[in-house]
This record gives sequence, structure tokens and C-alpha cells, in this order.
Amino acid sequence: MAWLTSNWRWAALNLWAGSVLTLVMSLGRTDWNATDTFDPGLESGKWAIRFLLVCLAVTPLHTYFGWRSLISLRKPAGLWAFGFAVLHVLVYLKEAGWAWLAWPIQFYIALGLLGLLILTALALTSNRWAMRRLRKHWKRLHRLVYLAGSAGVMHAILATSASKKVLVHDPQAIYELNVYLAALVVLLVVRIPLVRRGLKQTLALRRSQRQAELPIIPLPIPDKPWQYGPPGYAREMTIPLDDLVAEAHPQEDYAPLAEDALFNPSRRN
Repeated sequence: MAWLTSNWRWAALNLWAGSVLTLVMSLGRTDWNATDTFDPGLESGKWAIRFLLVCLAVTPLHTYFGWRSLISLRKPAGLWAFGFAVLHVLVYLKEAGWAWLAWPIQFYIALGLLGLLILTALALTSNRWAMRRLRKHWKRLHRLVYLAGSAGVMHAILATSASKKVLVHDPQAIYELNVYLAALVVLLVVRIPLVRRGLKQTLALRRSQRQAELPIIPLPIPDKPWQYGPPGYAREMTIPLDDLVAEAHPQEDYAPLAEDALFNPSRRN
């Protein structure tokens, strides 16, 4: 239970991705006459792009907004993007066989294969053993995710524009993919060092302005400090008992009674 409490985001992402994978594989059909259903090949490709965008969005959200808890989602999102990309290829292999690899390969197919090749390399090296073996080259290799994202989105846009089948199953797909392209451009631009410094300074300035606009609530300050004993004595142990009783009841003389009560408990009441 404690593990689930601290890793609920990771569990929710994987549960969501597993549900989507089950839906695509169980409900998707390739029947050209069934216009009210979605094509598993098209949907698996779009989900690959969606999870890749989620993976690319984690670092900017952490950099600019301090959402450190999202860091744990970067690796599973990238692996799910690779998984849906593999499913996308397998679906089209089942439909068309290897005919689509005939030479010369069309440009959008070459872009898709380039993105899949990069995602495969990143998935195989997403472990501690690969990090130890590759050392500083590991980070350089995983920066290719930007190229994989660009190649994947451009492949989807070009393939959707040239496919009559996609127009039958999902005529709005081209507009959706253009939104993904815009999101990819934003996620890449915010990683440019000059843009990153400017945005971080702007966000820091806005935070300071919001803090300055908060109302200042004055706290009540007493006119004089609290006194727990008669003035003139530094420590309580040095205060004579007569002074304590006299201060509590200044109009009566309780010194003999108080002194007697210290040694005679029966007379304290």
C-alpha cells in the first residue's frame, strides 16, 4: 500500500496505457465498409505519437514548474510509445505484407522506419546496465528522441494525407496530427538554452510579483513583554517566597502561612 501511495502516477499511466492497448487490439477492425469504427493501424500510430509527446513534455514541466513527481513517467511513456509503434508496424505487415518495403521506399515510410529504429535503440538502452556501459554516450544517444518525434509526426502527416483508407476511417485525423506537430514544435523550442533562460526568468519574475501582491496581515504586538515574576530578579530560583505571595495578594500578609504550608501539607488547604 505504501508503494502504491508513492507511485500512483506511474501505476495510473501504465494502467491507462494497458487499457488503450486492449481497446485497440480488441475493437479495431480493418474493414473498409465499417466507417463507424477505427483502424487499429491508424490508432496505434496515433497513440505512439501521443505517448512520445507525453515523454517529451515531462522535462519542460519539471524545468519550468518544478513538477519533479512527473520524472518517473518519462521512461514508461517512452516505452509505451515504442510498443505502440511496433504494433503499428505489425498491423500494416499483416495487411500488406512486405510489399510496402519495395524499392524505392516512399519518403513517409522511410521517416517511419527511422523513428522506429531510434525508438528501438532507446528502448533497449533504457536500463541501468546500458547507462553504465555507455556512460556519457548514453545521454547523447537518448537525445535522438527529438529526431524520433519529428520523424514520427511527419511520417503520420504525410501517410495520412496520401491514404484514402485513412480518409474513410478518420477524416479528421490530418487536423489532429497538425495539433501534434504544433505541440512537438513547442516542446522542442522550449529546450533551446536561450529560450529556456528567458522563460525561467519570466516565470520567476511573475512569481515574485504575485508574492508582492499578497496582502500583509499585521500581527498584534503587546505593549510590553509578559512578566512571569516580580521585576528585578534574573532567575525564578532566586525569588524569595515572600515576594511571590505578596505579589499575588498585595493587600494581605500571607508570608507566615505560606512558609508554614511548605513544611505542613495539612495546612495547605
